[in-house]
Amino acid sequence: MERFDELLFEAIDDTIKLVFGEPTYKLIYTFMERHVMVKREEVGEKIAVFYAYLEKLVGSEGARILQNTSIKRLCLKLQREYEEVEKYFSFLDELYEIKFKLLVPSLKEESSVCN
Repeated sequence: MERFDELLFEAIDDTIKLVFGEPTYKLIYTFMERHVMVKREEVGEKIAVFYAYLEKLVGSEGARILQNTSIKRLCLKLQREYEEVEKYFSFLDELYEIKFKLLVPSLKEESSVCN
């Protein structure tokens, strides 16, 4: 689902730029390309690697805040309502749930991330 990866990248990219500002935003991506060989435009496809590296840069709490904000921005881009799920779900679980619901829109669960 290529379009999903593009929207995910845009949501993450917007969040990083909004939180850190332009100079730090560019620096984060420069470091990431050098250290984990992930280019800025590959973030939507290599999300686990990106957030593992981001966690090293800003700590686990900072990375979690960025993840939650990115999920909310993704839901806005998908024109879906964001509903927080249980705290034990990981960021990737939330992304898989959103992607699944886009693939199979007729299936709805009460505890979805994007309704």
